[in-house]
Amino acid sequence: MILALFIGLWEAPCATSTKAQEGESSIDTGSRKTRVTITNNLEGSNFTIHCKSKDDDMGTHVIAPQENYSWEFKVNFWHTTLFFCGVSWRDGSLVYDFYKASRDLNRCLYYCNWYVKRDGVYGLNEVGDPDIVLRWSSKSEN
Repeated sequence: MILALFIGLWEAPCATSTKAQEGESSIDTGSRKTRVTITNNLEGSNFTIHCKSKDDDMGTHVIAPQENYSWEFKVNFWHTTLFFCGVSWRDGSLVYDFYKASRDLNRCLYYCNWYVKRDGVYGLNEVGDPDIVLRWSSKSEN
């Protein structure tokens, strides 16, 4: 039981919603945790995000323009860590695995950044190149 509690606390995410600070680096070279950050690049529009894993529901958050939502966690021993999120704004919505260890251990090991834009959501690899592009489902399709 103590081992299960230790593993649960070891892998538990810590989520924050912060305003992006210009010139501030998100790189912490002393950390072995992975950080997922989803930034609002919708000019003049908020988006709503609700993220979950198998064990954690991180709640619903409204993210204002140029602000971000982020959380950090340790990938589990079996490399099966998965966080999926529903994202919506006035013109569309989508649900996607914003962190999936089997995909992201080689894609964005410690810093997985996403940008929410009018034409979709962009996932950036570790060097900052967009390698995943998700298009919105229109509100009328939902």
